[in-house]
Amino acid sequence: MTEHTETPAATLEAATQHDALPDARLTLVGTLHGPSHARALLRIGNAVHTVEVGTSLGSAKVTAIGEGVVILARSGRSERLSLPAS
Repeated sequence: MTEHTETPAATLEAATQHDALPDARLTLVGTLHGPSHARALLRIGNAVHTVEVGTSLGSAKVTAIGEGVVILARSGRSERLSLPAS
């Protein structure tokens, strides 16, 4: 059995970092690394998606995922996404 409790508004406000992510259409939220491959969490608009190398994102394709970085190929050029500065 789980118990549900309401979090006080003051606690929610203290634990929330407003405007932590830039107002960009595509933002790197995090990277995950396992023994066989890596994945990344990307915010696209208001949704967060898990991607891996080879995933297509509109006209871009994920070509590499490293520690805190994702490389995209778009129109023959490389584009680097890095984690937002904290």
